[in-house]
Amino acid sequence: MENAALKEIHKGMSFGYLAKKGYYGSQEAAAQVEAMAELGVGWVALQVTIMQDTFASTRLYQDFTFTPSDWEVERIIGLLHQKGISVMLKPMVECQDSSWRGRICFPCGDQQILGRQASYWQAWFQSFTEALLHYGKMAQRTGCELYCLGCEMSGTLGMSELWRETIRQVKSVYSGPLTYDANGVRELDCDWYEDLALLCFSFYPPLTDKADATASQMAALLQPIIQQLRTKALQLKKPLLFGECGCRSVQGGAAVPSAYQNVGPYDGQVQANFLEAVLQSFWDEPWWYGLYWWKWDEQQARSQYEYDPAGDGGFTVAGKPAAETMRRWYAKPGGRELR
Repeated sequence: MENAALKEIHKGMSFGYLAKKGYYGSQEAAAQVEAMAELGVGWVALQVTIMQDTFASTRLYQDFTFTPSDWEVERIIGLLHQKGISVMLKPMVECQDSSWRGRICFPCGDQQILGRQASYWQAWFQSFTEALLHYGKMAQRTGCELYCLGCEMSGTLGMSELWRETIRQVKSVYSGPLTYDANGVRELDCDWYEDLALLCFSFYPPLTDKADATASQMAALLQPIIQQLRTKALQLKKPLLFGECGCRSVQGGAAVPSAYQNVGPYDGQVQANFLEAVLQSFWDEPWWYGLYWWKWDEQQARSQYEYDPAGDGGFTVAGKPAAETMRRWYAKPGGRELR
């Protein structure tokens, strides 16, 4: 399946995180596709939630509340494609006990009682693989341009043989390029990443401790990070992609871009400056294949985002200064050639 995933900058947006069943089939979701297209978004990371009961559970499943039905996922993929937006289908494992998916981890090989050995990892990966095969077939059927095999599951990364087997099976049902969204650049050294076409990771660099920092000041703090990532890309011989990258429109947001719990006054400019600094700094790096902004829509009513009547303090950009920054940059040409 030849497509644009390896040939262009991903002018991306994350869409539908924790969207409940029915959302992708709604007129509201269709309107959001229109709005993203109008802004110049060229790629969407389409999130599909897969649940397990706790961080220690070994069975994953489609949930009646949080997992969208297959028909509505296929519908929204079709609408995105009609608008010329490429799709990275991105199943996201979540835990019903509200634990972060990065805490999913199991003991390995314990046998304190002779003859007893539980195969937690094998059971979890069997269930995980079944889920990825289901959505891999959907990605193939609907022509998704990229398939992301999960996000920030830090506790699983050392299980190389199991990951390689999962990837092998997914490649039997999906012929396009594969990636996985790691939890930061520090997680880019797993040997099984050799089996992926693109190296993808969440990128939330703290860019200032000043309330009024300019985009240029933030960009200056990115220079040593750029050098680090340039070296990493050359070492791994793979293009790098920011699977998540974002900053809230809240005072001090650029100091802790990934934080979602802090309260503060609305500041749309700090979000716009953060986005400007990132795009300005990375756009011309040939090994950098773009980003997926976190995020387009907010599916959780967090009171701290509505703290200030002046504006929404969350990650979304619609109606904020960052939207115009994105529109300007996403209108630029950005070809890439896999090296």
